[in-house]
Amino acid sequence: MNIRIGIVEDNIDNINTLKYILDQVDIPVTITGEAQTKEEAYTLLKERRIDLVFLDIQLRKGTIFEVLEKLYEERVKLPETIFVTAHGSFENALNAIRFACIDFVTKPIDKETIDMALNRYLQKRESSHGDIQKQVNFLLNLLSHDIQNPKSIAINLPKGILDFIDLEEIVYIQADENMSKVKLVNNKTLRSVKHLGYYIELLYGHREFIQISKSLLVNTVHLKQYNHREKSLILKNGETLIASHRFSRNLKKQLLEAQQRKPGLLGKWLGK
Repeated sequence: MNIRIGIVEDNIDNINTLKYILDQVDIPVTITGEAQTKEEAYTLLKERRIDLVFLDIQLRKGTIFEVLEKLYEERVKLPETIFVTAHGSFENALNAIRFACIDFVTKPIDKETIDMALNRYLQKRESSHGDIQKQVNFLLNLLSHDIQNPKSIAINLPKGILDFIDLEEIVYIQADENMSKVKLVNNKTLRSVKHLGYYIELLYGHREFIQISKSLLVNTVHLKQYNHREKSLILKNGETLIASHRFSRNLKKQLLEAQQRKPGLLGKWLGK
């Protein structure tokens, strides 16, 4: 099936590069419109029939987020979205995009990058479970608050299903081959298609998440006691996790840092 594509980018050279690459891909695509300004982007997304849009974050006199907020408020149905950003720019926005589980590519783009992005889109479309409206709303809420201290995250489940989870509900995240198991406080386990490294990059250093081994990322909110000699962590749900020798070296220091963020917990953790 032909994919109707829109391009929002304030640099004409970048538009031409993306159009050239899209002309080379094996997947049938049709470029139905392009925009370089916020006003043009608003019209394109509101009036054209588009399946997938590539959105540059920085536009002339503003960002694409201002356009998305206006469209969302008007309840305009948005197409599936792939953000395009330069390496090292808009780090906070990029973190919010990751938390919302929306796809993105980093400039400079090439055919391989676009091929992979289009295939991810097709997989999501085939599942029929995507909800870009909900993801964009989640993203805009993150950007309007403190992205340095997010309260929730979108978990990408098999078949394109997304589950929006409060971070405090996550007990730990465990590697499961090239996927992850997300253990929740209600004893439910979600199987995420994202590998553990994805969550380590996203959550490590955020709030109270610490890595205790190559395969485990733990939320210390749910830690009941830590035995440094045995390298064991007893959780409030009764489970015991063992830190690896490598990660246990810095574990006490990390717990002290978490204690500074939430005074009163360390003594309890150490059984004092």
